Formats: sequence, structure tokens, C-alpha cells
Amino acid sequence: MSNSKSTVSTTNVRQTTLIYLTAISAGILLISNLAATKLWNMFGIAVDGGILCFPISYILGDIIIEFYGKKVAKSVIFSSILLNILAALVFWAVCSLPPFTGTEEMQNSIVNVLGFAPRIILGSLTAYFFSQFSNNFIFEKIKKKTGSKLFLVRALGSSIVAHFLDSLVFETIAFLGVLPLNDFLNQALFAYLLGLGLELILSPIELLIVAKVRPFLKDEEQTTKEVQRTIKS
Repeated sequence: MSNSKSTVSTTNVRQTTLIYLTAISAGILLISNLAATKLWNMFGIAVDGGILCFPISYILGDIIIEFYGKKVAKSVIFSSILLNILAALVFWAVCSLPPFTGTEEMQNSIVNVLGFAPRIILGSLTAYFFSQFSNNFIFEKIKKKTGSKLFLVRALGSSIVAHFLDSLVFETIAFLGVLPLNDFLNQALFAYLLGLGLELILSPIELLIVAKVRPFLKDEEQTTKEVQRTIKS
């Protein structure tokens, strides 16, 4: 009886945690898209503001696939994409609405920011799709060889390829033709190195989080075995 209650409790914790992880993942993607409309100067290189928080999406993705498996991770990716498509449609509609008399200057400011967002969102969602699926694919391949050990190896190993695809696809769709070619190439390379570097800096925190939540979340295989044992008992 106690084993049954423990299994139910673990399932509830996993479901609640997944809701938060999904919401934060979708939110981080949307925030990154909006922040990317800001280009800031870092040592003479134009860098979009989204770079500051987008690496968090990889950390969240690693945690989700580690404890919930590939199928759930796939659903989280698509739900995040759908939310951001909705945001892009709303932004387009808002920019298309005629301004109220006396707010023309405000309208121009809104269009300057949100009017640029659809292209950024298209680049971001396309990059997010390819980078996240490649990240999950490589992560799973490494995990089959390492098991639950060496989490950081598979997290960073998968990110090396995922960040490259993300930078290549996003920068091309979002900024090619907007920036001079030399600035575009510098930004694309810098975005890759900076994104990977930020994830590396955050990796001790990611490792700590995984270590702390593992006893409560466990992974998909462990949970399945516990449920099967409970049913048999």
C-alpha cells in the first residue's frame, strides 16, 4: 500500500514539474524572440538580446528529455512553437490595426519592435525546431551508452551541434540582409560561441538541479518499472 502511495506521489510530482518546465520553455522562447529585436554592441559586434536567455532553453530541454523521454520532449517542443506562432499572429494583427488619433508616434514605435518580430520569430522557431530535435537525438544516443551517469557529458556534447544549427539557421533568417555581410558573419560566429559559453558557465547549476531533482523525478524507465511493480503487487 505504501509503495502504491509513493508511486502516485512520484507521478504527481512529475506531472506538476512537467507543467512548469513546459510553460517556462515556451516562455523563454517567446522572451528570446522579443529580446532579439534589440541589437547591442559587444566589442564592436552586433549581438541580439535573445542570446542572454536562449541558452536556458537547452538546459530545460536536457532536463525534460533526461527525466521524461523523447516523446514528451517532442511534445514540449511543438507546444512552445505553437505558442510563439500565436504570438507572431497577434503581433501582426496589432501592428495592422489603425492607431487612435494622437498615438501615431506610439504606433510607429510598436511597429518598429513588433513589426520586426515575425521575421525573428520565424528564424527562431525554425532554428528551435532543428536545434532542439538534434539536441534530443544526440542526447539520447549518448545516454544509451552512458545510462544515467555523465549527464553533463551528454548535455554539453549535444549542445555543441545544437548551438551550431541554431546560430546558423536563426542568424540567416533573422538578420541576413539586415546587417552588412561582415557584421552578419561576425554576429553568427559570436552568437554560437557566446551561447555555448553561457551554457558552459551555467552547467554547474544545471548539474546541481539535476542531482537535486533526480530522487523526486527519476527518469522515464525507472518510473515505468515502479508502475509495473505496483500493478503486479
